[in-house]
Amino acid sequence: MIVCVNSGNAENGNGSIFQEIEAITLTERVITALKNAFFSGALKPGDTIVERQIAREMNVGTPVVREALISLKHEGFVRRVKNKGSFITAFDAEEVRALYTLRIELETLALQWARPLVTKPDLDELKRLVDRLVEAGERNDRREFLQRDFEFHRLCWKLSGNTFLAETLERLMAPLFAFVVLASGKPVTAAMGREHYTLVEALRSIEEPEFTSIVRKTHTGFALRWIGAASHVAATGEAKKSGPA
Repeated sequence: MIVCVNSGNAENGNGSIFQEIEAITLTERVITALKNAFFSGALKPGDTIVERQIAREMNVGTPVVREALISLKHEGFVRRVKNKGSFITAFDAEEVRALYTLRIELETLALQWARPLVTKPDLDELKRLVDRLVEAGERNDRREFLQRDFEFHRLCWKLSGNTFLAETLERLMAPLFAFVVLASGKPVTAAMGREHYTLVEALRSIEEPEFTSIVRKTHTGFALRWIGAASHVAATGEAKKSGPA
């Protein structure tokens, strides 16, 4: 089933009455709606996903919802457990540590490969994304912060010139970006955003071996912050389960 969305005004000035319309599948719309729910915190890590309930609330068929969940599973946002159902991805403290340790290595490699390829327009775009990240931090707008943070890093991965590396990082890190920050409840700040300027300036003007040292140190700082936040959440959860001391 296809939903057609008009992409412009009725007259486009070139003799045609209608502009080209964008075809968006119903499945893609369900995926977008679910991602919006993830990033807004309406659906939280570990929540059970009931296909029939989502289908009813969105007024779509359950096969459409099932197809959307399969796609989200491949992206890492959903986990499907045989004979139990689907759940919003949740990470325990050790999984967070393992993934961030891997991220340091892979993202450092991506920037090493990007350094000789990066152009001035690339650097200008990276700086623009950090500017918007800082603005989101000033407002403590976590949803906007997450979106801009991911856009910045995704562009860094793309600039590596290696599609396989970029796709691997996106698949591994997309849910981690969202759910570790959301689950931690930790406020986002402008200072967190400004840390990314270091990576832009390193790409702009720093040579090896100092370049790799700066990149690794910056990513290690990111990792330690969110590993610590995940450990705190895990400890708090255990304390609640065991009751007052």
